Amino acid sequence: MSEKILVVDDSLTARHVMIDILSETNFEIDEAANGLEGLDKLQKIDNVKLIFTDLNMPEMNGLEMIREIRQTEHLKNIPICLFTTKGDGNALEAAKDLGVNAFLVKPALHEHVISVVKSFTSKK
Repeated sequence: MSEKILVVDDSLTARHVMIDILSETNFEIDEAANGLEGLDKLQKIDNVKLIFTDLNMPEMNGLEMIREIRQTEHLKNIPICLFTTKGDGNALEAAKDLGVNAFLVKPALHEHVISVVKSFTSKK
C-alpha cells in the first residue's frame, strides 16, 4: 500500500503547483477542491501521511476541515500543513489552536514544500 499526501485547495492552479512539486517525492498524491471533499477522500483512502490544505475554500473551509480531522480518532494524528495567501492573524491563531503542524505562504517555494514533507515523513 503506497503512502499518500492529500492536497486540499479550491484553486486548481494551486493544487497543480503543489502536485508538481510533490511529484518528486515517493508519495502518491491525491487532491480535493474543498474541505468536504477532503474529508470524503480521507474516509475513502488509506495511509495518508500528510495533508496540505488551504484556508479559504467554499463548502467547508480549511479550519472547519481541520477541526473535523482532529476530532476523528483514525485521522487526528495526521500532520497538517496550512498553506494560504491569507495573513489573517485570527485564522492562523485558530489553526495553531487546532493543532496545525506547519504553515506555508502561497506561492510556496519548492524547497519549503519538500522541507515540510521531510519534517513530517520519513522519506523525500
